[in-house]
Amino acid sequence: MRNERRETSEAGFALILAILSLMLLTFLGLTLATTTSTELQIATNFRWSQQALANAQAGIEAAKLVLSEVPAGADWSGVVPATRPGPWAPTNTVATSRPAGWTGRDYERWQCMDRTVAAGEGLGYGRVLTMGGTRYENISTFRGQAINGAFSLWVRREIVVAADGRFSDDASTPFTRVVLTVEGVAPYVGGPTAFTRANQATRILEVPLTLVSVAQGNACAQMRGQEGAGPSGENFDSCSTLTAGAGGSLTTVFGGAAGAGGRVGGAGSLAGQ
Repeated sequence: MRNERRETSEAGFALILAILSLMLLTFLGLTLATTTSTELQIATNFRWSQQALANAQAGIEAAKLVLSEVPAGADWSGVVPATRPGPWAPTNTVATSRPAGWTGRDYERWQCMDRTVAAGEGLGYGRVLTMGGTRYENISTFRGQAINGAFSLWVRREIVVAADGRFSDDASTPFTRVVLTVEGVAPYVGGPTAFTRANQATRILEVPLTLVSVAQGNACAQMRGQEGAGPSGENFDSCSTLTAGAGGSLTTVFGGAAGAGGRVGGAGSLAGQ
């Protein structure tokens, strides 16, 4: 009788041990699955964040190309929003509505610009860049090249600070400077709906751009190279005009004076060759 009771008791203990082991393994399995899922989500988020940054950088290069295609003698005054009444003090309150005539994503983040309603509306990012009949808003394909995501481009005027501390929009003529704001997003699966915005990585970059006119056919316009110490030690920059003779630009190339016939002379030089 004693042996039978002992075997029954041991059998019950083994069942409890098996159940505890199963619970432990189940807990470890669920923990591993949760950790794997979290790491996968982190990796995905990082991937789309980097892709969004790359899209924003691509948007900057695209904007440079588009903005450079202005007619000869033209400026960017027709690209940016009109100047607002000013100057205004930095203590003005935030506007309560967007500027009149906005469409789509024009003047996005307008609440971030300090302006009073009476003096003008908040500008935010500015106006969506529109040139050549193309509005650069949520662009997922640029000139036949598909983008792994999308970018949007805004342009606005620079803010000029007066000596008394008040602000005004840049109204210089010709108008050759803009502030470009670029939004890169990834992934892009359609229009900017609430769902896509909640599940996208977004990167914002802002850069100033200047329109510079260069004379056609002059590759060295506004370039000086390494004047006074060329890359090969010849002591003239790559855009200088080469002239022969005793007083020419090649006089000191080999460390001596020009010899007969325009050759460079001097001790140990090419004289007499």
